[in-house]
Amino acid sequence: MAVQAEFGSWQITVGGAANILMFDVPLSHIRGSVTKDRQTIAQFSYRPLAARVQLVLKFVNGKDKSHDLVVDPNNPPTSLVSLMDANGHPLPSAIDKAFITEALTTWLNGNLSEFNHVFASVELDPGVGSDTQWAFCKPSVVAYTYVSGSSLADSYLGILYNTAGKSTPGSVTQIDPSFIPAGCEAAFMLSPTMFITDFLGPATRQQFGIQAESLKVDTSQLTVALNAGERVALPEIPVEEPAGPSRVGVLIAGVLQGFFEAAGKVFVHPKKVYQSYLIDLQIAVQNSVIKTHAKTSTIVLEEFFGTVTAFNESQSWMTFGLDASHQALTYTNTQPSINNHHTEQSKSFTIIQDILQALGIVTIVIAAVLTDGAALLAFGALSGVASGSAQWALASLESDHKNDAPEINKLVSNLTLPVRWSSTGPFATTQAGLHQGGFFLAGTIRQDEKQT
Repeated sequence: MAVQAEFGSWQITVGGAANILMFDVPLSHIRGSVTKDRQTIAQFSYRPLAARVQLVLKFVNGKDKSHDLVVDPNNPPTSLVSLMDANGHPLPSAIDKAFITEALTTWLNGNLSEFNHVFASVELDPGVGSDTQWAFCKPSVVAYTYVSGSSLADSYLGILYNTAGKSTPGSVTQIDPSFIPAGCEAAFMLSPTMFITDFLGPATRQQFGIQAESLKVDTSQLTVALNAGERVALPEIPVEEPAGPSRVGVLIAGVLQGFFEAAGKVFVHPKKVYQSYLIDLQIAVQNSVIKTHAKTSTIVLEEFFGTVTAFNESQSWMTFGLDASHQALTYTNTQPSINNHHTEQSKSFTIIQDILQALGIVTIVIAAVLTDGAALLAFGALSGVASGSAQWALASLESDHKNDAPEINKLVSNLTLPVRWSSTGPFATTQAGLHQGGFFLAGTIRQDEKQT
């Protein structure tokens, strides 16, 4: 069989899945003849034709320590998926189709290496610097995956890589196109496991002073929790000894009027410093929201005749976003925080107004501590991501700085540096946040000015 053909530009098309990509291979013309025993038994000629084939990609060593994603020449197609004429119809002759399919399959087996288009490049040593905080941006194992949509506009080719020296690739390489919001062309994602393990967990430990062994991080449920039965001392609460009835004391006395009927039966001055303990902490990443539930206990009276303990519970719901004008990460409440409190006493006795005032102050302070704690926790996780530090130091962070939005310039630079897409320029961030528990930066890939 002798065949002549002229190929056009190959194009990715819909179809395929995981590591298989579907390509349309246009032929401006193809003609050939088939001989047997020196006699021509068939001739064909078509102008144009479109062949569809399944191809597999692979990473090969490129220039400057890069790994280039190209078609795998050692994994050629064994047959054509389809063969259409100029009108998009199957060939009218089954014999012609069989001969052309055989010819193209044979040619692809022998010449696939000539299709050397580089889809993307990944540098395993991208020069993110010797700073260990950016280790989570440094690839160690690279894979790719493809998600086919109903059209090319909603189909995605994704690059996945392990980081921080991890050498065992995941069992399933897959991406979720929903991570790329409407109006964006691409997204860089930190997996839910990485976000909760490397950033939310450390931020929680730093904010509440919890030892690593006292905090359970569940990557399957995307939760962070204080171990049952443990308690963590919070900063002491100073309370000035009142000179007389105050507005706070009167207010709390009114709320807790059932605790006293004849003030002064037992006269005890309140403490000047109170020690609160965190006795329950549950943090869950629910899609795009971080839900925090915290509970504290504070002994406000401890005498021979009994004790009075104040309990505070707080719930907060927060999400992340991007201040595009300043290229900085932000966090906001998705709904108002809830703070509840109650007191328990070991025996029945009357609580004097001074103690009630102390209860009120403790309640107000702890409510602020828990509410600010949830905010600072979110800020700490964001700052850790933005600065590349899993051990972001919150201890010296003053509460009036908690609204300072962490800038993402270094994060974007270190995330995007390892990956280069063919014929494209810098990545421009337009959105950021949480999705299905993972942290993402989304935006557009600018056209490379060097490309025409």
